[in-house]
Amino acid sequence: MRAAEWIVRLGGAPLGEDEKRALAAWLAEDPDHRAAFDEAGSTWRELGTLRHDPGLLREDHPTRRRPLSKRRAVQIGALIGLVVLTASLARYQLGDPWLLAAADYHTAPGELRTVTLEDGSSIELGPSSAIALAFDARERRVELLAGEAFFAAAPRGAQEHRPFVVAAAGGTTSAKGTQFVINQANDGANVLAIEHQVEVALQQNGQRSGVVLSPNQQVHYASATGMGPVRPQNVETATAWRRGMLVFDNAPLRDVVETLNRYRRGRILILDDALAKRRVSGVFATNDLHEAIETITSELGIDARSFYPFITVLY
Repeated sequence: MRAAEWIVRLGGAPLGEDEKRALAAWLAEDPDHRAAFDEAGSTWRELGTLRHDPGLLREDHPTRRRPLSKRRAVQIGALIGLVVLTASLARYQLGDPWLLAAADYHTAPGELRTVTLEDGSSIELGPSSAIALAFDARERRVELLAGEAFFAAAPRGAQEHRPFVVAAAGGTTSAKGTQFVINQANDGANVLAIEHQVEVALQQNGQRSGVVLSPNQQVHYASATGMGPVRPQNVETATAWRRGMLVFDNAPLRDVVETLNRYRRGRILILDDALAKRRVSGVFATNDLHEAIETITSELGIDARSFYPFITVLY
């Protein structure tokens, strides 16, 4: 793949692991590749000017066909690139259309939103998050489609006999108490009990596994790996996002980037698997993530290259 093709590819869906390795290998193969990559990125950012000054593209077509000049070919190629850029920009601004269609409530990158349900329960959605509701006569069911949410479930009593259940990443969390947090991460979910107890269950290969969490306890589960061990967790640290802060304590860079991507419309991409496993600690304000990226790259001794507004590459 050439430099321009990589830039266009980066403007689309997130790269797969094989593509990340291919890009890293291509950049390391030849110093000229990195120079071409940087130049292509600069050209990509300037494509928007064609909308205001398309130049020769406004000329009438000649009556006799003639071979395209190099200048004309470049302009047509740039126009095609602009179409690709426009399509990517629509997804960048509006989000995943399938997710938005399935959600009853959702948030944009960097947005927090509190929803009050018909039973009196409240849900505080973190950034880039979405939920769907399925209340019926048997249960009060909420599906966390993406992101993170703080749940304050109205307790069962004489007026409300239905259990409050949240489905996420193939598992379910049933409120025995009132307050808990669920965060979708690493192809699974983290569940943290804050007030009273919650029961977490997972169906895997026809077998059901479950744990009951008490306050300040957390568990991670995933369909591929099953139910993890119960671990202690500091509630203030884990819910700092509700106060506009992000706290990372020896967290893998992969997890840090996954969190940061919920707060910005462009995506951060890690090219190297070994880099993704390096550990990060720090406290960052959610309204100044540029400083967060600068601090992380400085502390880890790595570089970052931005292709505004879509991609920031860490390498």
